[in-house]
Amino acid sequence: MTIPSPATHYKPEQLDVYLSEAQIQERIQELAAQINATYQGCEKLMIIAVLKGSFMFVADLIRHIKVPCQIEFVRLASYGDGQTSSGTVKPVDLSLPSLSGEDVLIVEDIIDTGLTLHFFMDYLTSLHHTRSLKLAVLLDKKEARQKDVLVDFAGFTVGNQFLVGYGLDFAGYYRNLPFIGVVKD
Repeated sequence: MTIPSPATHYKPEQLDVYLSEAQIQERIQELAAQINATYQGCEKLMIIAVLKGSFMFVADLIRHIKVPCQIEFVRLASYGDGQTSSGTVKPVDLSLPSLSGEDVLIVEDIIDTGLTLHFFMDYLTSLHHTRSLKLAVLLDKKEARQKDVLVDFAGFTVGNQFLVGYGLDFAGYYRNLPFIGVVKD
């Protein structure tokens, strides 16, 4: 399926809702409860959100985190303006404080090929001596996996379709939608 250029055809009404706003919010609360249980008694949780796609997910998720936390942001890219991963991870901004001895939770919107998160977790492991390193993703697209990555907290397992909304974009558009959708044929 070819999706028309969103710059000239941005029409959210042409999307089929894949996950509603209510479904997303309910699952985020469940994930937060799992994270709170995992880190109960933890002095501090360092949350690292992978931008740009995770901004809505991490904002909603941390509202339900009861453990004292700090949040940092990194930018990685592998899609550009396409509908499939380029296969190359581009580190745009990896500025982070020392994570030595910290409990670290990486928050990402979607894992598909696993290339981006494999790269980032290897990067963190090679430079920082964290006490723990875990991964939370809203969407787990297992069918597309090329690199094994352990997902500790997954919101939804999804098929191999191209999804937009709730932070997920096509060429920078559709991120602002409160639901996740697929473009109608």
